[in-house]
Amino acid sequence: MEERCGRRTEYVAKGSDSSAEKKITKNDLLQKALKDREQFLKQNPRLQSYQAEIDRLLDNSGNSQGRMAVLATLMQGKLLELQKELCTLTAVLANDANADG
Repeated sequence: MEERCGRRTEYVAKGSDSSAEKKITKNDLLQKALKDREQFLKQNPRLQSYQAEIDRLLDNSGNSQGRMAVLATLMQGKLLELQKELCTLTAVLANDANADG
């Protein structure tokens, strides 16, 4: 249950049948997300330093609006990196195609 502006909110998860309902708090969702993240990082240790950098930036970002701006900037940066790699791969493929034909 979460209190916002004097009102309480609850998150409800439905089971496989519609009669089974389980109340899930925002804290429960957060704890599950953190647990899932830790499991993911154990499976992908090369990403731990990147996650540490994200955590550091978010810790210094202030309010939720600042956190969203940081996340948008990080995602945009990764998108630009992917676009650069795509251009490189496209050039390599074009050169290979020209060499073969």
